[in-house]
Amino acid sequence: MIKNRISDLLEDPVIRFFISISPAVIAALFCVLLGPEVYLPVGGVFLSFYFALGVGWIASPVIGISSGMNPVILVALLVFISSESSLIVSANYDILEKIPLFGRMMKGIRKKAGKVIKKHDLAENVEYFSIFWLMFLPLYGTGPMVMTLVGRLLNLSWKKVWAVITLSALTRFTLITGLLYLGYISLTF
Repeated sequence: MIKNRISDLLEDPVIRFFISISPAVIAALFCVLLGPEVYLPVGGVFLSFYFALGVGWIASPVIGISSGMNPVILVALLVFISSESSLIVSANYDILEKIPLFGRMMKGIRKKAGKVIKKHDLAENVEYFSIFWLMFLPLYGTGPMVMTLVGRLLNLSWKKVWAVITLSALTRFTLITGLLYLGYISLTF
């Protein structure tokens, strides 16, 4: 009974959108309440993540480390940003399919991908593996939102795409931040 009510509630795109952005809103309010010594470095990391075109995946850890953030907290922040971006896109993908011409094209691609997945058992696992590695490699156009769109276009489950993006972001940013932090420590000694 309760599960049906929750499922019915999540069918409404407006409610689903507000539920998907609520972790980001709560985190932003928490940072603001902690004061400028927290929200200024976090804001710098956030802005560089989204607005340093092509290099946000490298610029964000550099800005976080140079502002004195703990590398573990920095990795957690970068994974949270990636995961939240993926959650918003994956949970609200059906809204994109309602765009007149673009949406029809997206539905066609999803149907073709769904047929391939049903026909070949291994195809779904290969697609998840490909999304993980493309997201892991820090190349232009392989960020969390783009890879989430690719996963959803391939007709993959939004929950699994979100989990793969989060795991890949954890791996990516742990490696990048760790290497940058080791370089920073070696320069200070």
